[in-house]
Amino acid sequence: MLGFAWLTLRQAKEAIKNGRLEEAQRLLEQPSARGHRQAGELLLALARGYVERGERQLKLDDHEGAWRNLLQAEALRTGEKSPDQLRQTLTRLGLAELRALLQAGETERAREAVGRLRQRNVRSPELQVLEEGLRLWLQAQDLAVRGDFGPALDAAGQAGRLLGVNPRFQAFATTLAAHRDSFTELLGRLHEAAGEERWREVIELASQILGIAPQHEQALGLRQRAWRALEPATVALGGEEGPKEEAGPVDPLPPRFLLWIDGVGGYLVCLGTRLTFGQAFPDARVDVPLVADVSRLHATLSRDAEGYVLEAVRPIQVNGATVQRALLQSEDRVTLGTSCQFQFRLPVPGNATARLDLVSGHRLRVSVDAVLFMSETMILSSSPQSHITATDLTQSIVLFRHKDGLGMRHSGTMRVNGQKSDGRAILPPTATVTGEEIGFAIEPAG
Repeated sequence: MLGFAWLTLRQAKEAIKNGRLEEAQRLLEQPSARGHRQAGELLLALARGYVERGERQLKLDDHEGAWRNLLQAEALRTGEKSPDQLRQTLTRLGLAELRALLQAGETERAREAVGRLRQRNVRSPELQVLEEGLRLWLQAQDLAVRGDFGPALDAAGQAGRLLGVNPRFQAFATTLAAHRDSFTELLGRLHEAAGEERWREVIELASQILGIAPQHEQALGLRQRAWRALEPATVALGGEEGPKEEAGPVDPLPPRFLLWIDGVGGYLVCLGTRLTFGQAFPDARVDVPLVADVSRLHATLSRDAEGYVLEAVRPIQVNGATVQRALLQSEDRVTLGTSCQFQFRLPVPGNATARLDLVSGHRLRVSVDAVLFMSETMILSSSPQSHITATDLTQSIVLFRHKDGLGMRHSGTMRVNGQKSDGRAILPPTATVTGEEIGFAIEPAG
């Protein structure tokens, strides 16, 4: 055993001398070396080696590498004092980064920076103050999106006293106070309009409120109620009056359609309340199969009373920030894996149907221009504020959910699978629609 110890220690010494620190550590952790007097001396040399390498990385602005080496040196528990100076320097730089993120209003990145400092066992009175100020700032943001402006302003007042002079935070607090005043007035008008069943006014007022407080439950509920109240009764294909049915938010079959519009493009239309994203394997069981470097099941997007909630199964980012769960806002950019990116949009004010545009050059298994996550209705028009822009249209076409799939409202005369439609029709799962200004076809997406 002594012979083996001598050989192991000599190899460890040589590895330290040549900068192969991880190899030296593995050798010193072997049973033959533990407890040997020379092993203690080599562990001290190893700790100094990690610190020296960390200092070199710091000079190259590789802060992550410097931290990694510092933590490796400290984990050896040798009592060596050389890591102390490196820790002080890295702590100072970490706090400077955190202050800069707070000054820039980058609250999510600031929260990640706090988490990294805590994981690295940073203990600092300044960190405690900044962390508490950030917590209160985030709490104020969370309360504000739900419409709880009184508690939000209280939290913001406490945060302001901790964060000191911070222009971005002061602008946030000022906007918060202005939103409280307009929110109170709009909410009163919303309840009055709902009580008198002025549903178009309810949609307009609810949309204004949700622009201020996107997760306000009453506004979300009343807007949904107004949409249902305004949804017209459907009639049978061919224009003959049929039994009236409510076109409510039921999950139809099939849940996905391919929509092909002549001279405009192709679209995947999803009518469920939840989408799954993943790689386009031949046996893929996801709603949005991507030809990209993503996992079989990478993320889900759900529509509920809050809005559109994105949840990670594998790594995702929203606007460059890594998240596990996020409430998406219109124009957000979502990255799946390292490079597959789509933009989330709500192009029509007061309409909850979302459009997802791939902006990274990737594509779906079936090449389409966008994915449409359909709520109650979807609008085709010549206006940019539509889900699909068809420049030749002089009058909008509205597709709506129906228990059998899709329905259509339109102006003038159109034909569905050769049969005349005057104004509205229920579309069969496979249909060809023609008119003077547009032609399109739908089919189940499989």
